[in-house]
Amino acid sequence: MRKLRLRCPAKLNLHLEVLGRRPDGYHELRTVYQTIALCDDLEVEESADGFRLAVAGDDSVPAGEGNLVLRAARALSDAFPGGIPGARFRLRKRIPAEAGLGGGSSDAAAALAALATLYRIPRGALRGVAASVGSDVPLFLFGGTLLGTGRGERIRRLGDLPRLGVVLLVPSWPCPTRQVFAALPPLTPPRGRPKIRPLLRNLAAGRPARLRNDLEAAVLGLGHDLGALRAFLEETGALAVGMSGSGSTAFGLYPDLRTARARVRRTGVRGTRLLVTEFLERDVPGTAFAPA
Repeated sequence: MRKLRLRCPAKLNLHLEVLGRRPDGYHELRTVYQTIALCDDLEVEESADGFRLAVAGDDSVPAGEGNLVLRAARALSDAFPGGIPGARFRLRKRIPAEAGLGGGSSDAAAALAALATLYRIPRGALRGVAASVGSDVPLFLFGGTLLGTGRGERIRRLGDLPRLGVVLLVPSWPCPTRQVFAALPPLTPPRGRPKIRPLLRNLAAGRPARLRNDLEAAVLGLGHDLGALRAFLEETGALAVGMSGSGSTAFGLYPDLRTARARVRRTGVRGTRLLVTEFLERDVPGTAFAPA
């Protein structure tokens, strides 16, 4: 039986606007995604007896039908004429769950890419299946710096940013996405659309930048102390500080990985996990956006 191993990178939201509620109940978004080098690992092996998943590294992540890996596999099998006989998945988690980093979505994208390779399914068929599994799943089929619109599932590539260093502060309190969106304060019609290009130019040149995430107000409204995380990162001289997705992770950006490691050697906030990584560009071998 053939076997593949893929890295499943996390993502940051460098910009996130909530434009309003859609008729389907979701919210219309405009966001800039950036993949980073913090990765889960997924091993996928051909099988003739259905889909099975084993998970290691995080006891809170389900190995059953609630896992997006299995949901993605079954969705692809349903969409592919004749179906897929099966696969065995072994997932090692390193990306914190319910932290706004897209770990589950990245795992699902890797599962789709691996199955497409093993069963000779055109990669062009994956995008629609990915969007049906989750709003963040399609971005992990591309990687790098991306613009997301719609629910976040409509993806357009932007010019990749340099390999900036990243410090992640992951607090002990999770932020379930549905709970955060439910806590959004009333939305007011936007006065013009914020320009994204100046933000990208500043980051590309290593200049300070101001990041926007409209979900921060909801996280603060739930009583979470996001301010302490931001204040700590600002004191380290980060080029930019933000919150990823619907939280709970706060992050700081630095000129490179070495600078990030030198500036932040401890968490500074009790009950918070510190992770240091860097931007991950598109077309990296061994990922869903460049299968091995």
